[in-house]
Amino acid sequence: MIVINAPLKAEVFQRLAEESGLTFIGKKGMKMMFKNQAGNDGEKAAELKMQLKANENLAAVFFSVTAEQGEI
Repeated sequence: MIVINAPLKAEVFQRLAEESGLTFIGKKGMKMMFKNQAGNDGEKAAELKMQLKANENLAAVFFSVTAEQGEI
């Protein structure tokens, strides 16, 4: 499972994550959880974080992207 923790612009984060092939499974507070069908969560999380940091719409937003075990 890949988790994006972001206080702002959740809809932008969700759209970009889904465009990169992840499936949205739920939200809990500021955490958005996604399923990665490919199964390489650590690599996908690092790739997604780089992609999001390069997005000019998210340049000033604090966020984190992590690979975690378990479900919501």
